[in-house]
Amino acid sequence: MNKTRLHRELLKKQLMNYDYSNTPEDKSILVELDYKQITVTTEGPSGFTHWKSSGGSIENLVELMNKRVAENPDFDLIIVDNAN
Repeated sequence: MNKTRLHRELLKKQLMNYDYSNTPEDKSILVELDYKQITVTTEGPSGFTHWKSSGGSIENLVELMNKRVAENPDFDLIIVDNAN
């Protein structure tokens, strides 16, 4: 096994065995307008989840954002636009 693969396997093992029992709950929906992507994450005592979607038009991104916010009203909504 090469060094890079071994390092990746060790990181994956650490992530899967991480003790989330004392982790404060964090729920967020991150919308990055300049990259046209949305990320939904949760982290807390029950573990970690991550979902991401990208591509398409701004209209589709806003539609998806509205859907995710309606499904998860207790999540923090963060909208970022770094376009200059």
